[in-house]
Amino acid sequence: MADDIDLANDLIDSEVSRALSKIRQSSGVSMVGSKVCVECEDKMPAGRTKLGFKLCVPCAEDAERKKSMFVDY
Repeated sequence: MADDIDLANDLIDSEVSRALSKIRQSSGVSMVGSKVCVECEDKMPAGRTKLGFKLCVPCAEDAERKKSMFVDY
């Protein structure tokens, strides 16, 4: 039996998926990412390529970490 947190996570997942689908449909352009990471040139997972990403997960995390270092609070 699912608890409240599981139900909330399922709702969030479905809303994010719905929003991404709406963005893709309204743009009229299929999003295709890179087959290799533009940063480290490692092979990209098919799921990330399909969603239009150009960085692998480790490189994306590193970019976010660097970006957050320069944010003014």
